[in-house]
Amino acid sequence: MPSAPVLLVTGPPAAGKSTVARLVADRFGTAACVETDWFWTTIVRGHVLPWLPEADAQNRTVLRTCAAAAAELALGGYTVVMNGIIGPWFLGLVTDELWRVEADVHYVVLRPALAVTTARAAARAGEERVPGHPALTDEGPVRFMWERFRDLGPYERHVVDNGAEDPQRTADVVWTRFRDGTDRLVPPPAG
Repeated sequence: MPSAPVLLVTGPPAAGKSTVARLVADRFGTAACVETDWFWTTIVRGHVLPWLPEADAQNRTVLRTCAAAAAELALGGYTVVMNGIIGPWFLGLVTDELWRVEADVHYVVLRPALAVTTARAAARAGEERVPGHPALTDEGPVRFMWERFRDLGPYERHVVDNGAEDPQRTADVVWTRFRDGTDRLVPPPAG
């Protein structure tokens, strides 16, 4: 039985990934939403802030773990919407795991303007992304991660500017792009 498809929803902090991912996942008959934020909370000792250079090994481990969970859910017949910060610099880690189970992988980047992103982050003060863990509101890390998503080279075609759109309208755009294959990734040839 072939794996169900996997939709990766990414972008900088406060781009709307979690909200949009849940709205899109609700449109499938059988679906799972894998939120990468939760996986970072499982590290109880030795956690390194993910935007720091010394977090690279930790971030690779966590993203491989998220991808493995998504792959198993896809193998079980669930269409998976996985959301988190999965920039092109880590995309290969995730797609390797998903293509191992022959999942049809789609990749969309939500990227509102920097001013919109920082305003949204500041508005999240007091919110929890994952129970017991506050949303990232500090402008420095939010700005840093937005800059990492500024120029995505060949992945620029996967960008959706959702700065002027509400979550439902953004979910409509992501859903349409998923259905027509706009953001499908092609695995490298075997061999």
